[in-house]
Amino acid sequence: MKLHAFLPSLTAGLLLLLSSCLIWPSGASCQNRRIDSMENDLKHPRNDTFRLDLLINLADEYYGYDTVKGMQYLERVRALAEKMHYLFYVADYYQEKAKLVLTLHNDVVIPLLDTAIRYYEKFLAQPIRGRLAAQARLSIATCKGQKGVIMAEAGQFKEAIAAYMEALQAWKDCDEPEKNAAIATYYGSISTVYYDLKEPDKALEYDEAAIPYRVADGNEEFLAMAYIYVGDDMASLSRNDSALFYLEKARPFVERVNKPNVNITYYSKRALVSRNLHQFQKAIDYYEQAIAASYAMGNLFKPCSLLRATGECYELANDYLAARATLLKALKISIDKDMLKEKLEILRDLARIEGKTHHEAIAFRYLVQADQLSDSLKKVESKAAIAEIENKYQAAEKEKEIIQLQGDKALQASSLRQQSILNRILSGSIGLLLVLAFLLYRNYRQKQQLQLQRIGELEKDRQLMAVKAMLKGQEEERSRLAKDLHDGLGGMLSGVKYSLGNMKGNLIVTPDNMAVYERSLDMIDSSIRELRRVAHNMMPEMLMRFGLDEALKDYCHSIGSTGVVAVQYQSFGMSRRADHSVEIIVYRIVQELLNNILKHASATQVLVQLVREGPRLSVVVEDDGRGFATDMLENSRGAGWTNIRSRVDYLKGKVEVHSEVGKGTSVTMEFNL
Repeated sequence: MKLHAFLPSLTAGLLLLLSSCLIWPSGASCQNRRIDSMENDLKHPRNDTFRLDLLINLADEYYGYDTVKGMQYLERVRALAEKMHYLFYVADYYQEKAKLVLTLHNDVVIPLLDTAIRYYEKFLAQPIRGRLAAQARLSIATCKGQKGVIMAEAGQFKEAIAAYMEALQAWKDCDEPEKNAAIATYYGSISTVYYDLKEPDKALEYDEAAIPYRVADGNEEFLAMAYIYVGDDMASLSRNDSALFYLEKARPFVERVNKPNVNITYYSKRALVSRNLHQFQKAIDYYEQAIAASYAMGNLFKPCSLLRATGECYELANDYLAARATLLKALKISIDKDMLKEKLEILRDLARIEGKTHHEAIAFRYLVQADQLSDSLKKVESKAAIAEIENKYQAAEKEKEIIQLQGDKALQASSLRQQSILNRILSGSIGLLLVLAFLLYRNYRQKQQLQLQRIGELEKDRQLMAVKAMLKGQEEERSRLAKDLHDGLGGMLSGVKYSLGNMKGNLIVTPDNMAVYERSLDMIDSSIRELRRVAHNMMPEMLMRFGLDEALKDYCHSIGSTGVVAVQYQSFGMSRRADHSVEIIVYRIVQELLNNILKHASATQVLVQLVREGPRLSVVVEDDGRGFATDMLENSRGAGWTNIRSRVDYLKGKVEVHSEVGKGTSVTMEFNL
């Protein structure tokens, strides 16, 4: 049976699911360093998104050798993602959990994968998805591919192929670096299904389709296996010359990779082709090389089956002595490891060998043992079949009982229906009166509710008009004060500086007084600069001339240039300007939030992000400061937060604040422009 690796996608890098299990033992020390580094970063995360990525990666690193620890990190992902409504990470939680419980029953794994797909689809339905959209689509494909693996194991071959095809198409449509490896893997998975269905021609079609992608991927181990699989398909179709051609193409890669699992597969397939060509000694030599590699794997099932195949080749070559010795080695392994089916076939082979060498008594003893073992196996299979039939019978009997009960219930209902006709007529009249009274009462209540709703709307309109007037008055007063400061007081200070500068040449002063004089001029210069800065903040010229995007970029740069805090500004889709009044209000909101961070947060890094998609504007301000308990905002009487809420309400926007003491603060706002 062919075993193809299966490639799922992770949130970052889209790594191989099964390769993570294969790689870990050889890179354990490197993995420990990665875990230590990530756990240190987790103590001081930059923001919630970074924390979620760390938790997901830690869960994945622990997968394979400490499932409990991995599951603990996953549960932290779910709690944080659900709290912050990050649907992508909620979906990622269920996908990772499906991977961690992969060894459990399929009834546990498949619902987890379905839940992950559902959350990924909800995430993709959101208007703002960003860089994670492509990863979400590939994650959906990966979940479907994993369901395909489970379906194939359960014998649901048609459903498995459909799942593989969906995953294959998604990888073909993407531009990820792992694209070629993933496509080749899904082709191999489809081929494996057809191989198990005894359709080698279809298996060959998909194995051949995988080869160009394996070549493009450049992984010599997987390329060697791809050539071996095509050779195996050719051998199954009795096209032995073609099988040898592909096996020979695989040989240099097998020799360079030199891994036991690759060597076992290669040499056993070479032995099979040689046996088909009646080159029994060559087949024996290849089987012995495969047996040596299988012992290196530490799994005795492979040596047992390979020894039995070698014994059969000795028998075909008429070397019965060697055949007997080889089969006895295989028999010992099958007995030690309780491999009943393999033991049955070996006993029959030994009986045949002893019969050919005229040891009828020994042959008879082997046949008796084989018959007893066969009966035992049949009893086990028979018990399982009987249990299945019994379950089906009980289900059928329950179904009959349900049908009978439904029939009795229908007869009772018929008689009761006749008896209740009169009661219905009488109660119908009473019900009609009650309905009429209810309708009159509901009409009265609806009128009251409409009146109250209208009063509420008028009150809300009045409040909005008051807020609008207040905001307009504030901006007009800011503009007036900015002009007065810049043109009036600024001009006066510039005139004073000019006059003092002209007097300098006409005065005779001592050196000490001259130093005082120079400091006075410097103080006037500092006053002029500070006055201009205040005037600029009250009504920034960048906002008036170039719009919100450039004004905020300039404002964030000016704060960052002070060295107090590092401010990162990001914007997407802000090329088209909004209404001037909206830009002023959003600018003031961000300005107030940044002032609060500078005053209270003790932050070292701040992120300001604006994203516009159609009429929707999203604003995010995050910091890594000291944080606070958000329930304090409900009782806050500070002017800063009140101004922010009133401005957001005026624009009919939404604001969400996520913060924890010592873990920073994230403020998210959405406006419909």
